[in-house]
Amino acid sequence: MAEKEKKKEKRHSFGRRVLIFLVGIFAVVGLLSMFLCAINPILSPNYFVLTSYFGVAFWPIFFFNLLILLILILLKARKAILYPLLALILAIPGFLKSCSVKKAMIDEGNIKIMSYNVAYFRDITDNQRKRASVKEELIEIINEQNPDVICFQEINLREKELNGFVEKINLNYYHINNDGNILFSRYPIEDDEFTEQFNEIAELGFAKLIDAGGFGKFYVECVHLQSFSISKEEIEYLRDAKHYVENSETMGKSLISKLKYGFQKRTKDTKLIVGNMPKNGIPIIICGDFNDTPMSYTYHQMRNVGMKDAFLQVGNGIGKTYCGKLPLLRIDYFWYSENIVPMTFTRLKRKISDHYPIIMTFNVSH
Repeated sequence: MAEKEKKKEKRHSFGRRVLIFLVGIFAVVGLLSMFLCAINPILSPNYFVLTSYFGVAFWPIFFFNLLILLILILLKARKAILYPLLALILAIPGFLKSCSVKKAMIDEGNIKIMSYNVAYFRDITDNQRKRASVKEELIEIINEQNPDVICFQEINLREKELNGFVEKINLNYYHINNDGNILFSRYPIEDDEFTEQFNEIAELGFAKLIDAGGFGKFYVECVHLQSFSISKEEIEYLRDAKHYVENSETMGKSLISKLKYGFQKRTKDTKLIVGNMPKNGIPIIICGDFNDTPMSYTYHQMRNVGMKDAFLQVGNGIGKTYCGKLPLLRIDYFWYSENIVPMTFTRLKRKISDHYPIIMTFNVSH
């Protein structure tokens, strides 16, 4: 009996070592992936695009390493545990940029601003839903929230519709450009030297000066950076191993090409934004759909010129703003300069387009 027990123990020990070895390989892959993700914010996609793919996948890589750590703890693999531990340490800067644990202030600010990519009035939950119905729900959301300023992306209000839309939301000042961006305001909107200069060179959005009377003056820059333009079929390709095998050559090349173009185009556009900031001391809010995560070079460029991410200051949780099939992506932002004091940040869990609306209340310090 003792001999049988020894053999059984040997087999168990051998099986455990093999399992630890295999999980250890995954641990090394997880560590390398997190390293590439961690260095991505400082590497321009124009020179080195590889890390950008890992930057988009911060949360999957984070949870993968967490799972590996738990498995190795259960296997009591003391040495191999070092790999996921080191990966999670490397993840700390990304975690701090991607997740907010700060509580919003009790009082709301004097001014409320909303940003929303409405995806041309397409309902993500119902492809058959009519445009007019989606538009009416959007008007309902606006009237519920009663913002003072709204920045829309991917909106195509026809000239005949515009006046009726303005009347229903009771925001009488507006500016529209040809790329599907509209700004609505309760307060007068103006142009000056900065806005005219920015609007001449930037196809990615526009800037306006808003005079909120006793609440102060501030710029609002409404932007929409290049999307990945990934189709539903390509998203399924990412999610479905069978599709991956069957269509790997054609679909894979298309997907990689689109991702690369998106990374590089957003880098170029963000350079335009940060290179053309107001120099007259008037504070600015830059908001919209940036199509990039907090682990991106785009995000790093914005922080590098002193702009602050309102979500990190007064938001809570992971705060994902993309509600399509790709998980946990925060790609819509309110960036603000000095003399803007954010008070609250809200993400509305209204799933109409493939983005959630985001709202910030703030004060302008004098």
